[in-house]
This record gives sequence, structure tokens and C-alpha cells, in this order.
Amino acid sequence: VALTGGGLTIAEAKRRHVHSTEPKMTKIANWSNTHNVTGLLYQPETLEELERLVRDCHERGMKLRPVGAGISPNGIAFEDQGMVNLSKMNNVLHVDEDTMQVRVQAGMRVSELVDALKPYGLTLPNYASIKEQEIGGFVSAGAHGTGAYIPPLDDTVVAMHLVTPARGGIEITRKEQPQLLDALKVGLGAFGVVAEVTLQCVKSHNLEEHTFTATRAQICANHEKWLKNNKHIRYMWLPYTDTVVVVTNNPTTKPPGVVGSELSDAEEERRLKPMHQLLTKGINQCDPETRENLGLDASLVGSLNFAEARDWLLKFNTLNTEHVRRANQAEAEFWKNSEGKVVGDSSEMLQFDCGGEQLVFEVCYPTGTVDNLTPAIERKGRKVKPPSADVGFVMDLLEHIETTGFPAPSPIEQRWTRASQSRMSPAASASINDVFSWVGVIMYLPVSDPTIRGRIQDKFRDYTQLVRKVGAELPSDIYPHWGKIEMPSDAKALEADQAWLSRRYPVGLFNSLRRELDPKNICANDLINKAFPLDRE
Repeated sequence: VALTGGGLTIAEAKRRHVHSTEPKMTKIANWSNTHNVTGLLYQPETLEELERLVRDCHERGMKLRPVGAGISPNGIAFEDQGMVNLSKMNNVLHVDEDTMQVRVQAGMRVSELVDALKPYGLTLPNYASIKEQEIGGFVSAGAHGTGAYIPPLDDTVVAMHLVTPARGGIEITRKEQPQLLDALKVGLGAFGVVAEVTLQCVKSHNLEEHTFTATRAQICANHEKWLKNNKHIRYMWLPYTDTVVVVTNNPTTKPPGVVGSELSDAEEERRLKPMHQLLTKGINQCDPETRENLGLDASLVGSLNFAEARDWLLKFNTLNTEHVRRANQAEAEFWKNSEGKVVGDSSEMLQFDCGGEQLVFEVCYPTGTVDNLTPAIERKGRKVKPPSADVGFVMDLLEHIETTGFPAPSPIEQRWTRASQSRMSPAASASINDVFSWVGVIMYLPVSDPTIRGRIQDKFRDYTQLVRKVGAELPSDIYPHWGKIEMPSDAKALEADQAWLSRRYPVGLFNSLRRELDPKNICANDLINKAFPLDRE
């Protein structure tokens, strides 16, 4: 995330936004540098300043879009006409050790909250792949971790203070207004600015992580048991290989550290050898100009870690299927040599290296319950019959990828959560025992050349359409993570996507709350207005 500000041409800003909290003309880029915005950014330091700011902008009909750390792949929080960021409102306000609940300002980063909770022996029930999000965005966009018994992170919210344009500051609690809280929690920044939240915590605990590989047939034979018996589990499917990386995490009383002996330098070198060899061969086959343009140096290959080596491998030709196939196969060998166990604090063990700059599309769909998974769709010609719809979806997607020769890099990541009570969550369900699977596909952006990046982005749009095509065959269809959906510019495609979203979400409720709390629509941006036009019930 890049937050860079400069001085103001403040005259215009002052004329349009008369307020004690001076805005700055600021450029914000998301994590993969695929979306950026330059606009007026306010950073109030107190709740009173924030409430004044929202009221003033409402009176003048001026845009004020809430933006957190700006991490989301689709730039869902960006708005060039005016944004508000709460990074200066980043304190823990109260910790109740009896109920294990914490009241926190929404500008606090997840990583900061983790550290603040440690003296109390508390932590959050689950974590997303990273913890650099601000709490307000973490909740509002429906962030999630993995574990079929654990809901997305928005379900840890037991109370929330929302500063709305029309109603000012309102406090909503699980105890007094449970239905309203569920309607507002995953609000996508469209109702106002989340200023404070009360989160339900759990006791700090260690997890033992076990990383191993399985074949697709082994996944099918063991999936129901593994999903049921592990608190946290995720799969990384590697296209064009028969390798699936399985990562489980379960509570333990063991002390932190590697279970067994530490890897020696020689063993670490052996793990990376297939990737390093393929990379060295490719570099040596490149002409000097290409090597220089791509920043490739064979003498540095031995110093590259796994994520760096994968990035370098894909610099050669990200869109060449045969090259991607070889890179995936080298990665499979790395993971086969990486089986092991390690123990650590849950806040650390549930994080993982997401790699370099990338395009991401993640979808969610119901898959029954832990004790009764939804059966897979019956298909002729399958080499291995999947045990359930969640695994069947990924195997069908892999079959489309591999039969059409699509250049899909590793991995296709699969995670699970319990249902969310939040009405706008992709995992929303009236039955808290329902289980949802989350599947993410990626394409890397390992080069800075805008022409090449543009080609990768074009190909990735084809990838997302392939995912949706396969998902549409499920009885429930599939629906995207809010931080990863891109709304089309084509009118016909946009209308189709609006209809798609309206089949899953309570659009009428969402828009009626927008009209009541933000009647001048100052908090929504183009993405929200495209997804949920206010003239649609």
C-alpha cells in the first residue's frame, strides 16, 4: 500500500470542504498496484472531528468515501472526490477480560490489535492471510480466514459505532438490535463511516501447523474427514500437476518452534533446487537485452526464496502455457520436499506469504454442513469422483484449465468458513451450521512493463469468466469476495452482473438503508453504485 501525500492546492479544497480537519491531495495505490486514486483525503483524530466532518460533507453533498489500508485488489474504497481514513484513530478503548471483548477504534490495524491484546492473553478467533488491514475495512468488506467451524471475521462484531451522514453517530449492538447489526456490519462503506467496533475475542493459543502434499485422488478419499477433524485447513491446488498442498492448523500445548529438527542449509537448498534449476536454465537461454529488461541475474538465483523464485520464473512469459506448466511442476517438487510441522501463536500461524503483485478473484459458495456435505454434480468421464460439491467445483475448474491450455499459475487456493450472520456477506445464511467454501484464483504481475501487464489483465478477465462459468453449474451459483469483484463497463454485461448479485443479496434492504442513512449518497463510489443502483429494489 502506498499512501503519499503532498501539500495541497488547498484553496480549492477549502472552498469545497470548509472544515477544521484539512484534507490533503493524496495518492493511494492498492497492494498489487492495480488500482490507484488521487483525491482529497481527510484524517480526523477524534470521534468528534469525524462526526463534524461527515455532517459537513452531508450538508454540502460532497463525497466522503471511507478508506482503510487500501489493500483490496479491486480498490473498493477508492474515490477521487473525497475520502476519509481513520489511521489516526487507532487505539484500543476498552478490554473486558471477563467477556473477552475489546472495544477498538476502526483505524487500528489488525497487526496493532494483535499486539495490544497480548498482555490480556487474548486474540481474534481467526485471521485472514495478512493482518495489515484496518479494522473498519476488515469488517466492512467481509474478511475471512479458514476453518469450517469458524465464521468470517465480521461475525466477531458484537457492537459498532457508525457515523452516518443523515443520522449522525449511532451505536448498534448485538444485544439490543441484532437484526440491524447484521444488516449493517458488512456495509461496504455505503452507510457511513465505521468509527468503533467491539469484537469478541478468544484466549491466546498456539497452533501446530502441518504442511504436506496429496494427490487429487487422496484429497477425494480424505476430504470429508480432514475438513471435519481440523480446526483450520486450506488446500492449494497446483494446475497441470497431481499435487495439492494441504495446510492444517490445530490447537496445541506444545511450545513454539519446529516440530522435529530444523532444516539445514543443504535441505533448504534441496527444496528450492527444482525452481532454481529451471530459473537458471531460462535465464541462460535469454538474450542479454531481455535479461537486463527483466532484471534477471543468474548469479543471484541461489539467494532467492520460494516466492521470489516463482516471481522470477513467471517473468519470462506469464501467458505461455507450457512455461507456466513447467513452473507449476517445479513448484510441486518444492512442496513435496517441504512437508513438516511447526508450532506458533495463532496470529502468526494463520498468516502466509501471498507472493508478489498479482490479480485475484475469489468466490464463495455453500457446501452443506460438516456432517452432511453437498454432493458433487454427477459428470461422465471423471477420472476421480469428488466426494462433495466444494471439491468438485475446483476439480471441474482444473479440468477446464487443463483441457483448454489456459496458462493458470499455482495455486488455486481453497478455504472454508462457517456461515456468517451478516446479510451482505457472501457466506450469509440463516443456519449458522452451514459451511461455505472460498476459492481464489490468481495471475501474477511480475513485470512493470504496462503493455505486458495489460495483456495479463486481459487474460485474467478470461480466467474470471471461466471460474464463473464453472460456478454457474452449481445449484447455488458462486459469489465474489467484495474486495475482489470488478464491475464491467459494458452496459449489457453490467446489467447481467447486477441481476447476478441481486439473486444472492438483499438489495432492497441494502438500498433502503443507504437512502435512510446516506440520502445524498456521499459515501458510495462508482463500484457500489454499479453493483447496487439505487433505482433497483
